Amino acid sequence: MTSLLKQTMIIRLLLFSLTAMCAGSLSAEAPLRIAVASNYANALRTILAQYREETGDMEKISVSIGSTGKLYAQILGGAPFDLFLAADVERPQRLARDGFALGPSQIYTKGRLVIWQPDQLSSLPMERQLEQIERLAMANPRLAPYGLAAEQTLQHLKWQPPNHLTVVTAENVGQVFAMVKTGNADAGFVALSQVIEQGVTKNQYSVVNDNFHHPISQGVVLLKNGAQPARAKAFLRFLLSQRPIDIPEAALDATPREADISGR
Repeated sequence: MTSLLKQTMIIRLLLFSLTAMCAGSLSAEAPLRIAVASNYANALRTILAQYREETGDMEKISVSIGSTGKLYAQILGGAPFDLFLAADVERPQRLARDGFALGPSQIYTKGRLVIWQPDQLSSLPMERQLEQIERLAMANPRLAPYGLAAEQTLQHLKWQPPNHLTVVTAENVGQVFAMVKTGNADAGFVALSQVIEQGVTKNQYSVVNDNFHHPISQGVVLLKNGAQPARAKAFLRFLLSQRPIDIPEAALDATPREADISGR
């Protein structure tokens, strides 16, 4: 009986050790998972490359790109992200308030909205530009802060779409950019960072006056459900130490004048 008991205890100890080793291995292999709003995806890739070069962290990093609203819903549903880089501040603040975060929400950049119309000169007032569009693309205001800013801009202009114009709603500004680039939309409201990073000719877009909409401050938060909190903290420190590249001042100075209101 004693011998059988010893054998049972040994087997249990071996199983426990094996389980612990497997769990440790899985944790070590889990990537650093970052959820990022689509307007900041290209900028994030640049910063990640700098981070790897300067810190030597060559372990796996997984980046999920989408609208802020969709990513937020995934986090509430238990998605194992370590960091959430949103295109607003409200949803990161909610996550921190509701116990999903390891720390407070912090602002990592501030965005600017532009109207991109490849076939028209950006020197025209915005109302004149809108008159010449047949298919206008914008992100969903309920999901994407840049879509909300576009909606607020049109409301500020008291603009009503003419009969010949179709407004197409995409999930995020990444999709809006793709629609304009491929010719599926004549024009679209996108992020300044996108047109700068993609080398869009300066006379094809206008920076929207930031008095036309609420500020586009973008928040980041460290999440509880991730498997790499130490790496996430290290990258977050690096991210916040960088000069925001979403709206570089030099680029703002070099862009066409801000779109104004014709006759107002």
